[in-house]
Amino acid sequence: MRLRLKQIAVAIVVLFIAMQLVPVDRRNPVVDPAQTIYAITPVPPGVRSLFDSSCNDCHSNETRWPWYAHLSPASWIVAHDVHQGRREMNFSEWGTYPPEKREDKLEEICEQVVNGDMPEGKYAFFHRKSKPTQRQRDAVCKWTEDARQ
Repeated sequence: MRLRLKQIAVAIVVLFIAMQLVPVDRRNPVVDPAQTIYAITPVPPGVRSLFDSSCNDCHSNETRWPWYAHLSPASWIVAHDVHQGRREMNFSEWGTYPPEKREDKLEEICEQVVNGDMPEGKYAFFHRKSKPTQRQRDAVCKWTEDARQ
């Protein structure tokens, strides 16, 4: 029985080490400052601060990759979430979106922040200060409404 436990422990360690060999894309694409949301749409300082602390890691090309994003299997989850977030909406590529898409995204930003869908639960768990306050949610929605007019 004891030998079997040792074999299982060794197998787990070998598997963990082998998982580290799976490549994970943690690159941040180059940002053209003229294409960012901040260059295209005026963003008040309070909203921008919230974006910096709660949104940019998944919705821009300026992700701050945390230490656990370098250890598998967490790295797989983090990279998947970042790439999916960038595909859904990317503040660094805002200027490449047609005006109709930008307007739709502004509406979605308000809805998802108010509904508590963003930031995503996994992100908020590890980044406790990323959860917006009621005042911040109100500011985001006011800004999105003003920006759509």
